Amino acid sequence: MNKIKYLVVLVIGLLSLAGCGEGKVDISEAEYEPKIVVDAYIYPGKKVELVYITRNVPLDKNFDLSKVLLTDANARITDLTDGKIYMLEYNPSKLSYEYNGSDLAIQNGKSYKLEVEATIDGKNLRTSSVTTVPLNGFNINKLDPEVMKYRLTDENDIVKKINVSFSPAANAEIYGISITALNPTIKNFIYDNAYHSDLDTNDVIEDFDSYKQQMYWLQNSKNDATQLDIDVEWHAIWFYTDYRVIIYAGDKNFKDFLLTHKNVQEMDGNFHEPKLHLEGDGIGVFASAIPDTVYFRIIK
Repeated sequence: MNKIKYLVVLVIGLLSLAGCGEGKVDISEAEYEPKIVVDAYIYPGKKVELVYITRNVPLDKNFDLSKVLLTDANARITDLTDGKIYMLEYNPSKLSYEYNGSDLAIQNGKSYKLEVEATIDGKNLRTSSVTTVPLNGFNINKLDPEVMKYRLTDENDIVKKINVSFSPAANAEIYGISITALNPTIKNFIYDNAYHSDLDTNDVIEDFDSYKQQMYWLQNSKNDATQLDIDVEWHAIWFYTDYRVIIYAGDKNFKDFLLTHKNVQEMDGNFHEPKLHLEGDGIGVFASAIPDTVYFRIIK
């Protein structure tokens, strides 16, 4: 539910900031236009699920989750290799759409098209997007070390880092790394951290989710290399606990949304439109990636 709220608020902001070359933008003058909001990722060998389809809302309206959910949208995925169509069904327990048949297998190197039709404010809207799943070959080879003291230093007093090595996918556009604390609490928070040592428990509670999960990325990588490396950065570590690392080898849609969806107005007043790759009346993302997972532990 928090994810849906975050995405809807995010895309509302993107839609509203629709000026160019203005030193200041009066949001009250922004013209509202109903849009289908898509948040969908597919992975090879995984079930198509958690396809979030919602709507945007005017900035001057209160946010009501029950009114932004599009529970009766017409949503389908087409395998562009053979043209076969797979209808998605709404799952009220997950607040999202999914495919419940056994005949859809997302495969590396294939292209898939998501199409959504919905009625919003009496208008019949539709949007579509195509993603091409990265080629096979990506996998994590090693994480070292699996257990480390917080900001441990070597004999030269240089702070060590946990390193993850992986084999790249031939056509991946970006590698996103998600780091999640698995058992975070107020008690095991690292108050004497290297970045914000003046935090108290109220500060931690206020931003608990952001401390719990971090994400950054590796781009402009050499996909023809036999092995790539990425470090677990210490700014992503805020608890003495176990952590899960997921690296995503993402396609172009994955990369462009990750890098541009937070575009804001620059000092000169210009905006750079985010690259959303959705045709028609849609905003958001439909992307594909290959994920792989490893774990580590941080101790005192």
